Amino acid sequence: MRPAASVVSPARARISFLVALLVGAVASSCVPQGTSSPSGFEPSPTSAVAETTQPSPLGSTAVGPCAPTSLAVQVTGWSGAAGSRIGSVELRNAGTDPCVVFGLTRPQLLDGRGTILIDGAPPGASQAIEVAPGGLLRTDVRDSNYCGPEPAPPVTVAFVLPEGLGRVVAAPDSPSGLGGVPPCLGPAGSAGTIEMQPWQP
Repeated sequence: MRPAASVVSPARARISFLVALLVGAVASSCVPQGTSSPSGFEPSPTSAVAETTQPSPLGSTAVGPCAPTSLAVQVTGWSGAAGSRIGSVELRNAGTDPCVVFGLTRPQLLDGRGTILIDGAPPGASQAIEVAPGGLLRTDVRDSNYCGPEPAPPVTVAFVLPEGLGRVVAAPDSPSGLGGVPPCLGPAGSAGTIEMQPWQP
């Protein structure tokens, strides 16, 4: 015996059709409007603006490095210590504008003819110090083991400024002073050493 076929009345068919339309409308209303990026993330305008408005680390009013002509440097005295000589040095900003001095520079020991008796090593990175007009900084320079020819007086020190800014030579402590020449502690002609402490107010 064949199973009885299911018969649907016209009224029931209309009701089923209306229910289907209602379900479809509800489902379409739950779909998000518009399109999204493949990753599903859109950067906010606020974050984009923040990336383009970061201030420059150095403004137009940044203070530049001191030129050698704006610096007055003076050896104020020498003292001895265990085969070395220690020179006390003062640096003054003789210019009319503030400028920057690097805490460490390359020191040299010079004689009265400008001959380099001992040449220091270039320093690594050091602190930048802003010096106002008339401002004063101090340092100590220590040298040892000079085994070269007899130097011409007076002996003094010089500082080679970084970034190709030149060199500043300190005025000696006296017109005929040789107090900065250390004794020879090695073979004749052996190289000496010279180093400085960082500039300090």
